[in-house]
Amino acid sequence: MSEPAIAFAQNPIRASLAYATGDGDKYYYETAAPEAEGRNVGSGTAKHDVAIHDAREWPERLTLDVHGFELMSGPLPLIDFLDDACVKRLYYPAMEKLAKQCTGAKRIHIFDHTVRHGNPDVREAIGVKPPARGVHNDYTHWSARKRVRDLLPDEVDDLLGRRFAIVQAWRPIGHRIESDPITIADARTVDESDFVPVPRNAPGRIGETWRALYNPEHRFFYFPYLRPDEAIFFKVYDSATDGRARYTLHTAFELPDPDPHAAPRHSVEMRLFAFY
Repeated sequence: MSEPAIAFAQNPIRASLAYATGDGDKYYYETAAPEAEGRNVGSGTAKHDVAIHDAREWPERLTLDVHGFELMSGPLPLIDFLDDACVKRLYYPAMEKLAKQCTGAKRIHIFDHTVRHGNPDVREAIGVKPPARGVHNDYTHWSARKRVRDLLPDEVDDLLGRRFAIVQAWRPIGHRIESDPITIADARTVDESDFVPVPRNAPGRIGETWRALYNPEHRFFYFPYLRPDEAIFFKVYDSATDGRARYTLHTAFELPDPDPHAAPRHSVEMRLFAFY
């Protein structure tokens, strides 16, 4: 873990985040139907009260390679996010362009996306997932490379012979985020000793993620009232070992003193390879 370059005085909000516990039991995750949570199995979860800083007010510019995440913005065409063909035809090309700007990569390969909704009745009606809770990082050293092998087998020797990253892009659908926002930890405050590997079992595929143990050094950020024309890009893996951000921790969280009239969260997250 490297120390943040500078520190600033600020009045953060506070929220309860769900961490893994270090009891020594083995964790694993089973995926479920699109509208379901899936199932985390292991020694359980411990809630910790943490400070979450307003990224919009932070005096230091927050960037993908230094902090592990970066805010990008730009207009989008009208997209039906419940129509996979429409998303791939219209959203993927728009996000590929934005991803190249954010990452500086020579090549972007978008490989999937997930739509989520905060209202359980809506989720059941349209068949999407709930906000993902629990502090985690989506890929490990093993599963990041396996994902390249699985998806681009004809190019794997070349692609794994040079730097690559897996980046997620997260944005609202339809309206600004008023509930269950995402929070992301400054990569400089995260260390691999904080991670618990979790096998992830899905039909036809076995992967692995990292859940996180609590560490009071983690410094979390969020972007209040994120708009549909804004997207947060954040790293979930980078093969580079030269000191730049390699991964982040992130989770959905409940805002303190939530507005009972706040719109349920509706969001889409996209996963992509950045090849350098």
